[in-house]
Amino acid sequence: MKDELKIAAVFIGTIIGAGLASGQEVLQFFSRFGRFSGFGILVCFVLYVLMSVIFVNLGYKNKFSSYNDLVCYSLGKKLGFIADLMITLFMFFSNTIMISGGGAMLNEYIGINRIYGSLIMATVSFLVAALSTTGVIAINSIIVPLSSSIVVILGLFVYSESKLTFLTNMPFYSGNFVWFSSIIYASFNFMTSIGVLYPMTKEINSRWSFIKGCLIGSVVLTILALIVNYNVLSFYPGTFSSEVPNLYVAKNFGPLLPFYLTIIIWLEMFTTEVGCLYSLSKRIQNSLNVNYIFALLAITLVSIPFTYLGFANLIKLFYPPFGIISMFILLVGVIKYLVLRK
Repeated sequence: MKDELKIAAVFIGTIIGAGLASGQEVLQFFSRFGRFSGFGILVCFVLYVLMSVIFVNLGYKNKFSSYNDLVCYSLGKKLGFIADLMITLFMFFSNTIMISGGGAMLNEYIGINRIYGSLIMATVSFLVAALSTTGVIAINSIIVPLSSSIVVILGLFVYSESKLTFLTNMPFYSGNFVWFSSIIYASFNFMTSIGVLYPMTKEINSRWSFIKGCLIGSVVLTILALIVNYNVLSFYPGTFSSEVPNLYVAKNFGPLLPFYLTIIIWLEMFTTEVGCLYSLSKRIQNSLNVNYIFALLAITLVSIPFTYLGFANLIKLFYPPFGIISMFILLVGVIKYLVLRK
């Protein structure tokens, strides 16, 4: 069971990120559909389960070592090269924005100069990512339980006060596109996780343990998303105009809960940053045949000048197009898997 829990922690840690912990991802992809939001989250869960079984099997069968292997498998070398470039750019900018966001939070809550804050974030992330798979597993094994528990605790506070009153206060929103939003959300999250998970297949020998780890992660992520969605809807309409909806909710329950949540959001930025560095470095190591530490250092140094890019618009600007590209790659991968299986 040890391997399963390791995989589950990495799967959750890669996907939960600062977006889910803050509530912004859940708001944009689910909560805005009102009463249909819960259905959208359950659709996402089903997709996680299906993709876990299919793409873990594909990874082991074809000995994939990075997300580039899956892209080329699905789209071929020529089209795959273009898609791979776009995914790599997205992950690179996700990496730089997490550094920037981490620096901004240290500046806002501790008073550290934003530049120094970004350097701290980049340095600590580099040191953890330098431990390769061991570092990724270790950091997620620590932070995932902390972040999951604070989301659950906040949900309990909200439930103790509001119960299910949002069901009567919530305006009716059209749910015509909630299924599409679920597909986009599941696609970009799963593609991001593949970049971290595929290099780990070399160290986890049991395919079934790997699948079970992803399934455990899928269940936990679904429960957390449902809780965050509940929090966001319970404090409608204030949460809908907040950049950090969960923090808006936490402020209604004294000063300590917002403080703890702020720390968790920073730690989730940190785990996302470590995951991006690890994934990108493995990608460069495999494609250019260079030393992993050299690739890691190069990415970290190149990222720092871009840290002035803002964190606030990341989800709106980058996630939907990345989700559409990921959806196409994964869809072709599923079709190939089913056809070749016959």
